[in-house]
Amino acid sequence: MKRALGFIVLLMFTVTPLVRACVTPGDFYAVEVVLNKPGISQKLWLLEIAHNVLVENGTFVFRSHYDRRLYVLVWNTTDGLHIKVGIPVEWKTEDVSMGSLNISLLVTPDALERLKEDGWSISDNTTFERDGVKIALLPVRGGECTSDGDCATGGCSGEVCAPREEASKIVTPCVYRPWYDCLSLTSCGCLNGLCTWKPNPAFEKCLREHGVDPSKVIRAGYFELRVEGVNKSDGEINAALKDFLGAFGVSCNSPLTLVKTAVTRLSPAIDPSEVNASEAIKAELEWMREFGGIVNLSERDVEEISTVARWGFAGHNSHIGWYETKNGTFSWVPYHRSRDPKLIRCTSQVVREYELPNGTAYVGPTLTKPPSGNPTTTSGSTSGEVCGPGIVILLALLAALAGRR
Repeated sequence: MKRALGFIVLLMFTVTPLVRACVTPGDFYAVEVVLNKPGISQKLWLLEIAHNVLVENGTFVFRSHYDRRLYVLVWNTTDGLHIKVGIPVEWKTEDVSMGSLNISLLVTPDALERLKEDGWSISDNTTFERDGVKIALLPVRGGECTSDGDCATGGCSGEVCAPREEASKIVTPCVYRPWYDCLSLTSCGCLNGLCTWKPNPAFEKCLREHGVDPSKVIRAGYFELRVEGVNKSDGEINAALKDFLGAFGVSCNSPLTLVKTAVTRLSPAIDPSEVNASEAIKAELEWMREFGGIVNLSERDVEEISTVARWGFAGHNSHIGWYETKNGTFSWVPYHRSRDPKLIRCTSQVVREYELPNGTAYVGPTLTKPPSGNPTTTSGSTSGEVCGPGIVILLALLAALAGRR
């Protein structure tokens, strides 16, 4: 039976303790933190007597205090208390147009800033989205070189970096240009299979100061550019692509050939751009601190967690926690950015559907003592190897459904 959007969450639990629900499509639209910093404790028994909270297998489910259309999951494991806020997802059949091209781009801070100003959301400097159009940059390795020794300089002033066998044959006008001084800040070598002046901030800054676009000198960024538009016309997608390339100083007048297909997949019921992951997780942490469900979580901890948070930081590989970083210090970071993370990929085949409570969760008059068997628990582990319940359907079902297209 079809139910109203916003009232439904799909919870996926593991069949046995040996199978963990760690990688699910719903994690792309959720943010999760495990409060595993030593000294932080929790009183989950207060949630047991809270209003508008569903409890199932030790997992508390309720509506977000930031936006009631979002769901919240709270559960405890050996590594600490987990809090996850997510966007409900649903199966949607969408008209998806796809195309690709190979192109040389230099991804610079200036180009990224121009894209942000033009309304593009950016993930890891490789994925860009705006108004239903998604562009992904996949590095393509060239075939000019395999090591720096395969490259050499050429030209009258040694201003050209090229394959060694070609460099000596390159002839350029013997006119020394001021930007050649910048070459002392870099070296000619092999990058992504191409011979190029190697990029670095000082070199790129020097080029700009001399009025030279770094992308005209550095050839390092050779990509397969994949474009995907959801429920968009070819004209709308090509217009977005033109704007995107314009941020890199690339002119594109030839429309990209697109292939349209109907795709049924799990998609967010709410546009992720309408809700802020940072504010969403912050609202739940502050609420649980306020009524005493979390103890010894400081305001600074809350600020640091919310600063890091974004949609997609959820599940075993990407949830936020108190972890040792690569420089040896501890901080609130996504697990995959911690020092020596144990990244895993796994699925589950049990799916349960629940309605969210109608109202917003709140704690009324409470007991002065916890019920028997519900003591205060203190966190202290930072290993982070236990997965909690995931949201949505497993990846295996996605593959099965894709086959029915």
